Amino acid sequence: MPFTDLNGDELRSLPLIYRLGRDFQVAEAFRWRDPRDSDRVLTIPAHDFSLPPGEGNSTDFASVPPFLWGLIASFGKQTLPAILHDSLTTVAQLAPADQRLELRRTADEDFRVSLIDSGMHQLRARVMWASVGMERYARYAGGLGVAIITQLSIGVLTIIAAVALGIIAHPLWLLLAIVPAIAALAWGKNMDLIFTASYLGALYAPLVAAAFIGSRLEQLMALSVWVGTGTPGPAPKAEPTLRWPDRGTTLPPK
Repeated sequence: MPFTDLNGDELRSLPLIYRLGRDFQVAEAFRWRDPRDSDRVLTIPAHDFSLPPGEGNSTDFASVPPFLWGLIASFGKQTLPAILHDSLTTVAQLAPADQRLELRRTADEDFRVSLIDSGMHQLRARVMWASVGMERYARYAGGLGVAIITQLSIGVLTIIAAVALGIIAHPLWLLLAIVPAIAALAWGKNMDLIFTASYLGALYAPLVAAAFIGSRLEQLMALSVWVGTGTPGPAPKAEPTLRWPDRGTTLPPK
């Protein structure tokens, strides 16, 4: 029973207010009990409806680009963990700058644990944890974040190249795939994140590329129809894919 209402009973439903686009706002507070420490109970507050849409306790569930929804849905077993993560992310965003990275690290780890506690299998939970972990460093770590993202990109390409060369040229090229694991050792407490993101990134890269290309081809066909039929209105975009229109939120996007 990882998520409960404020009375400690198992959470079986959660009222949300839909604010168009991808924004939902939590209408009732609920709680999450950390399975690693039964005395640690986090309360996810209800939204303050005096605030404009997009502020306060607002959620878009799991922030998965819609062209990837065929791989990872934005809601399901991950819904409550995602709302928990959104709430903790907002706390980190509003904290002093020198505290944000560590608060996000804790939020991301809580996300991973709550995903597994909610019945998600380990591999998918790791994929989602690695994704928010890399976003954490890109957002809050400055030069360190750039270095981590660079190493991740090189690691993913190295693994893909090792597999390709192992198939096309000689099986010994597969040994090249060990290099990202060795390189991850240099990152200390971040080793697990770099290791996981590198190998899962290589695993999912072909699927992500195919989904992205497919969404762009759809956009091209929609644009051709738009031009050919003289349909009024703006030109079709590959939406929803990577971003949504700004609705005036004063908080940085998650």
